[in-house]
Amino acid sequence: MNSNKSFTYEGKQLHKGRYYLGKILSTSKKNFDKIKNIEFRNLEKFIETNKLSKQGERFIIYTSQTETKVQAIIAIPLKNCPELDLSPKLVCNYFPKQDVIGVTYKEHLSNREEGWKILDKELIKLNKKIFNAPFEVLWVDSSQTKDSSKWITSLYYPIR
Repeated sequence: MNSNKSFTYEGKQLHKGRYYLGKILSTSKKNFDKIKNIEFRNLEKFIETNKLSKQGERFIIYTSQTETKVQAIIAIPLKNCPELDLSPKLVCNYFPKQDVIGVTYKEHLSNREEGWKILDKELIKLNKKIFNAPFEVLWVDSSQTKDSSKWITSLYYPIR
């Protein structure tokens, strides 16, 4: 494991597959964290109302990023995807098992770009390619503790 400031490079891992309930977001990078937190609360309410079984930590699948905009699916793992009456922009799907490389950040993650840059360098060193959407796992976040010094977030590149 290599550390770079507050990021720790975790190396190659196998990320297990899982079902998830997600919300498709398209927002400015500036507002992403605020919107993400609101929409995660809305997903939690939907899960509770529909008596679904959560199974794992929240995560974010990045479908597109520019200098100013983020398109992503914020997701909460479920035991399965039953037949649900989903409103537009809600999805229930399966995120595949895959080999990944990752970095982990402890405390409030304010600069994701630094983590992605570390992963870019490791991709080159390993002579690997990204083959699926990059994603982020919120191992410990504001839904579990308000103390941001205890938050733990990992960024991942699926590789082959």
